[in-house]
Amino acid sequence: MHEPAVKKTLYWCEHCNIPLIGRTCSCGNEAKTIPLLQPYDLRPALSADRDHIIQLLTSQYGDVPVPKVILLNKTGGYDRAELIIMNGQRFGWFTFDPVTKTYSLDITPEALPFLVPHITKGIIDLTTHIDLKAEKGRIGGKRFPLKEPIPDGSVIVTANGKFGTAIVKEGFIKVRELLPITPSTYPDPDWEEVIAHNTYHLKNLERSAVRTIKSHMKDRPTVNVSFSGGKDSTAVLHLARKAGVEKAFFIDTGLEFPETIRFIEEQGVEIIRKGGDFWQAVEKAGPPGKDNRWCCKLLKLHPLKIYLADTGPCVTIQGNRWYESWNRAGLDETSQNPANPLQLNISPIRSWRACEVFLYLWWRKIPINPLYDQGIERIGCYLCPAMLESEYDVIRKTHPDFTQRWDAFLQRWAEKKQMPDAYADWGLWRWRALPPKMRELCRNMGVLVNDDFTLAPTKERKKKQQTQPVSPIRQEKAEISPDQADIFQTIRHDYPILGDVIYLDNAATSCSPEPVIEAMVEYEHRYRSNVGRGVHRFTRIATQRYWHAHEKVAEFIGAHHGITVFTKNTTEAINMVAHGLSWNPGDRIVTTILEHHSNLLPWRALTSQGVHIEIIGILPDYSLDMNAFRKALEKPVKLVAVTHVSNVLGVITPVHEIAALCREKGALLLIDGAQAVPHMPVCLADIECDFYCFSGHKLGGPTGTGVLWMKEPVLIPLIKGGGMVESVTGDSITYAPGYEQYEGGTPNIAGGIGLGVAVDYLRKIGMDRIYEHEKELTTYLIEGLQNIDRVRIYAPGDPETRIGVVSFTVDGMHPHEVAERLDEHDILVRSGTHCCQPLMHALNLPDGTVRVSIAQYNTKTEIDLFLATLQEIVSGISHRNPIRS
Repeated sequence: MHEPAVKKTLYWCEHCNIPLIGRTCSCGNEAKTIPLLQPYDLRPALSADRDHIIQLLTSQYGDVPVPKVILLNKTGGYDRAELIIMNGQRFGWFTFDPVTKTYSLDITPEALPFLVPHITKGIIDLTTHIDLKAEKGRIGGKRFPLKEPIPDGSVIVTANGKFGTAIVKEGFIKVRELLPITPSTYPDPDWEEVIAHNTYHLKNLERSAVRTIKSHMKDRPTVNVSFSGGKDSTAVLHLARKAGVEKAFFIDTGLEFPETIRFIEEQGVEIIRKGGDFWQAVEKAGPPGKDNRWCCKLLKLHPLKIYLADTGPCVTIQGNRWYESWNRAGLDETSQNPANPLQLNISPIRSWRACEVFLYLWWRKIPINPLYDQGIERIGCYLCPAMLESEYDVIRKTHPDFTQRWDAFLQRWAEKKQMPDAYADWGLWRWRALPPKMRELCRNMGVLVNDDFTLAPTKERKKKQQTQPVSPIRQEKAEISPDQADIFQTIRHDYPILGDVIYLDNAATSCSPEPVIEAMVEYEHRYRSNVGRGVHRFTRIATQRYWHAHEKVAEFIGAHHGITVFTKNTTEAINMVAHGLSWNPGDRIVTTILEHHSNLLPWRALTSQGVHIEIIGILPDYSLDMNAFRKALEKPVKLVAVTHVSNVLGVITPVHEIAALCREKGALLLIDGAQAVPHMPVCLADIECDFYCFSGHKLGGPTGTGVLWMKEPVLIPLIKGGGMVESVTGDSITYAPGYEQYEGGTPNIAGGIGLGVAVDYLRKIGMDRIYEHEKELTTYLIEGLQNIDRVRIYAPGDPETRIGVVSFTVDGMHPHEVAERLDEHDILVRSGTHCCQPLMHALNLPDGTVRVSIAQYNTKTEIDLFLATLQEIVSGISHRNPIRS
């Protein structure tokens, strides 16, 4: 599945103070760009939104003027969490706490030039609340005790003519930044002016969508519009009618808002009222969830099936958009309805954001469902699990008769299943298995969760005094964002396994972030099936996801051509090369003393066929002896097999220079990248090798996953069987093109999909940033080890020639003993020969070393604790067993 061309920035004309759909404003000025947050969807702040924002601003800072044009960028959090954009700036974070049922507003520093001239309260003078006399240098980023109590929350601060924002918590204040502020004023256009400046772009959107509809409306005998009553389907209904489509239908689930039904009737849309009995079904099945939406099948798919049986094959125009959900992120222009083969779905506005939908509707003066102005962002069933708790809280006020019945059922079900009060009170009923963000909320609030991520039952249902949970604002800011300085601290929430240990064995296997685990669970829960072997919906989804993972991995390693094959690990990938090439007596292989057994034993096995192996040594600084390497290539060499980075010494081999020499001498080049890919940028287009191998479990992917990249498909497939052929006759076989011919049999589908998510995760952080972060930690680690007696370090001295793999020994202690003693302190390292015994013998280290290996989630604090613990261990040994000098 290809990544959709999502729009990740907002254009804004600073001259007109207007958001734009395109790069240029009708005034002629170029727009500035504002980075958006995932899922990159934007919508205008409507009446209820504006009222909330104004109320919060007024209560916190006084009578602050609010511009007419406000945009909201939906982001991740416990519930509602949106970035407010005003006056072309990221103004603040607007969030809803599902526990306390309260909204909060956290101002950004970018908002201060607009706010400062109008603030009449809620501003804290740091010179009177904290002791600044003893403080030298900048105070941004520092935490100070308060002289007098101040309510917890986000505040604006000032000191010595400068302004900034800060967080107050439990008697302390943490200042984010303190800067001189120049008050600014801005034009205050309304939405009519926004539309006027965007008319050219809106016309283009309309023209393109109508063209899409016209190009497909005759693909089936009949054509219609699927109408839900929401903004997207309203826009699509208008566009379809403009294209000449007359028929539209709406499926009444029996759980609709009366406003929606009236709106549907006003549009002249046929209403299908053939749904099942939800209230009867829910008593048996329990509440539907985001991960268990049995209600859709009962209330929507069944009526649709009946409707289509009468209609026959049809083209259905729908309002699905890329930005709505993960399931729709890869939506194509046309798609066969997996639930009914009679229906070909067309998605003409799939690339529109919510903001563009609203602007289009306003531009064409098309009526909109009145529920939007009441603060309901997702129009559907009033108890839909996909709705936010903040929206449901609105419905409790606007439609109490509906919510009282549902709340009463939830309470009965919770009592029956012995669920905690949070099940209904916080909206946790919306998931059968809680996602990471809700598990985090439960941990913070002391609500127990089972190992399978379901809520743990409790016999105690008496409500207790609740403490304030971790702010959803803070959680949102823990997501990967390219402009975030402390990203390597904040990503740790994605690794719950690290909560009570210091994990420094990443060269063996690194920890998987939650998105990887969720992707694998999602495969098992939602579309588990085989790949490339069927046409039903599950296998199509699995095939797309699995294929897309190959594409993402290839992009991650800069493989602009060639074939990316999934394997079990690096070992299997190298063996596929060893067995897939043809060998003749006298062929020569050149490798190095740095190699892992996986890049040595397959070549040694070929000596039984008369193949000769030459092993290149290293210099005293642990670098590869390039003079010896060049000399070895003076005679014909069939294959050079080298590691990109040593898994013992962390030394980086000069693969670009080696590749150039191999091309010059006509030798094939295989690179073992197991230790390189997780820790540094790798671009195979620049290296120009023939084979590149690495493992998924070392870069946060699932175990049992690996990659073999080949410049050309020159190997004979090692595994032969199902899925790797196009055709088989009595006397011939035609292999499938691409990676399939090398992946015979059922592959590790969940693992492959998880591997694709793992490289996505690293790419979002940025491999350059990971490399620099780990280089800094490695230098700090080595400097610390150098200060501990009886420790000898085996690592290159030049930071530019190494990654975060550091081996050391302690005089008088076996490496295993050191590792065991560290484990007693919850510090996990590797000890032994690390599958590199030839290297260990060359270094005169028959017992091996202790190895510390760093990943992106490790911190300076962890290194400090490791060094202190090692110092304690070594000191204890020296007192107990004096060592000769």
